[in-house]
Amino acid sequence: MKLTTILRLFGCAAAAASLLSCGNGSDCIFGSKDNYVIGISQCSEDSWRQKLKEELEMATYFNEGVSLRFVSANDDSELQQRQIDSLAESGIDLLIVSPNQLDLLSDEIDKVYDAGIPVILFDRKTDSGKYTAFIGGDNYEVGRVMGNYVASLFGETGGNIVEIQGLKGSSPTIDRHRGFMDVVSKYPKIHVLASRYAGWLQDEARVQMDSIISKVGKIDCVYAQNDRMAMGARE
Repeated sequence: MKLTTILRLFGCAAAAASLLSCGNGSDCIFGSKDNYVIGISQCSEDSWRQKLKEELEMATYFNEGVSLRFVSANDDSELQQRQIDSLAESGIDLLIVSPNQLDLLSDEIDKVYDAGIPVILFDRKTDSGKYTAFIGGDNYEVGRVMGNYVASLFGETGGNIVEIQGLKGSSPTIDRHRGFMDVVSKYPKIHVLASRYAGWLQDEARVQMDSIISKVGKIDCVYAQNDRMAMGARE
């Protein structure tokens, strides 16, 4: 795992601890009590999400009286809606959430925020401004960098490009596509032949790529929005 990813994970754990914990003689932002409960709503299950869980658990070792409640929606926005509602009803002091899709989780997260519970959005955003902090990468810049790379290869000579996107409606998918297209659309000789959603999944990327290959001609480059989909597209 890259150092920047690890630092972001530690940053999420540290932010959660700093919002709740109080040193001797210090003022607490959200009041003072003996025990705090942090609810963590994961949008999916993979090795990267598991690393986040481990780092958050590690942070509790340095902050007495902090306990964690984890739930995972397995890429199901409706399930994540119910899980967030359940976490809020169970009595949490802080919510850390990676929203599966940009618009479908806003209402549930807004209700938590409006109830006076601080909210940390991690990695993904909603279409609402009701959150306490956001920790994540610049996904628009990710797409823009990849667009510049493709432009450096095919901007002058021309090329046929295929894009394999992540989960439809998730903020990283939207931002990475937008950043990429804002660059390559400036080059008339670059043609994006197809753009398909694969939900961040390797097997689905393989299925989508097989379908694209059967319908289009020569492909010069595939832009996949994560590593697993890139591997699937190559198979």
